[in-house]
Amino acid sequence: MASILNTCGVVNNQVARVLIVGLFVALFSAVSSYRLYAQENSECMDCHTDPSKVDVKVRVDHVTGEVEIVSMLVDEEAFHASAHGGEDFYCIDCHADLEESEGEHYPNLQPVDCITFCHDDPAEEFLESSHVALMKENDVQPPTCKYCHSGYKSKRDTPRANDLSHREDTIDKCGGCHKEYFDSYRNNLHGQVTALGYVGTDIATCVDCHGQHTILNSTDPESTLGSENVIETCSVCHPGANDTFVKHVAHPKYKNISYYKEIFGAVKDARSDREKIIGIVKSPQTLITVLFVMYVGILVMTFSQFGMHSVFTWLATILDERKGKESKHGK
Repeated sequence: MASILNTCGVVNNQVARVLIVGLFVALFSAVSSYRLYAQENSECMDCHTDPSKVDVKVRVDHVTGEVEIVSMLVDEEAFHASAHGGEDFYCIDCHADLEESEGEHYPNLQPVDCITFCHDDPAEEFLESSHVALMKENDVQPPTCKYCHSGYKSKRDTPRANDLSHREDTIDKCGGCHKEYFDSYRNNLHGQVTALGYVGTDIATCVDCHGQHTILNSTDPESTLGSENVIETCSVCHPGANDTFVKHVAHPKYKNISYYKEIFGAVKDARSDREKIIGIVKSPQTLITVLFVMYVGILVMTFSQFGMHSVFTWLATILDERKGKESKHGK
């Protein structure tokens, strides 16, 4: 009797396995048949790369309400180079499929909502970040996804994260709001190199250090530049970074007039606010500023003395010539 029950159990397990495998095969076939029915990107490109078949449309941005004239033509090369141009991405992932009977889609399609379709997680991170909260607190309109990520012609051509033009554009976009930090970034080696036009992944831009969507102040422990994460962040480009290395001043202010005003103000109020002057003295910014002033001072003194010596030598030569004497100053 026991052997019969065991045999039945084995049979039931085998039947269950067959049913499960059959279910997966059916699902795979359904998906495959859908893909076979649904047109490939190349079919979309047959019309959307031909100016005689498609034209422009008036479109209203569903987020900002901005009215714009959009070309339905697709730059196929730009599309394939974009973040959406991978082999596993289909036009119909965002846009409507062709109608089965007519072989064409509706004249006016629903606008594509990038957040609802695909990018809900990064959008939530950004919208719930303290970065956006601070902007709203200061009555500053937070940037939309399109502002930071849009390609030069459309959202469709949004460049990849490591695209050089996108990296350069990111610096300008961040610098547009954070002018003071943009200027001090340009005083640093990173900013000086990017100012020359080199924006490769081995040179840090704003997002490489501060993050992308969850941007936190460096005083926040969870920040990419917080005390617990800064070494890891710097180690991406600088293997072997340690506690001493991360003391590097990424935003030197020695060319910022407001920092000199801050120093003079702290000196003026030294008696009433000792902590402020102590903080200024201990700040690495102060050491860099003092060295910069000394360096500029030495240059000014050296060239001034050299210039004065040259002027006096020239005047003495002229006076000797007028007196009819052979000048000894030119020898």
